[in-house]
Amino acid sequence: AFLFTLKCHSGLAPTKMRLRQRNDGNAVLHHGSFGPVFGGGNDIRVSDNANKNSNSSTYVGYSYVWTGHQFLTGSKQFQASEVEVFSVQGKE
Repeated sequence: AFLFTLKCHSGLAPTKMRLRQRNDGNAVLHHGSFGPVFGGGNDIRVSDNANKNSNSSTYVGYSYVWTGHQFLTGSKQFQASEVEVFSVQGKE
């Protein structure tokens, strides 16, 4: 698994963030009360109704390799206007 950004608050060029450990069981977590969580330390957590509140958060660096914790949004909490999640499948 990996995270990537095409455009971010800090103006960083498109960036790919790999997991610190291969096959990390916390790469993506799912819960019925909120959106996806990426990383065991809530590297990226998308709240329920993320476009209507600032309960989503980012703190990349726990499960995914990156040291600029708030580079995606400019602060730890954010309101999402759009979230896209992709799944890469192997060839059959």
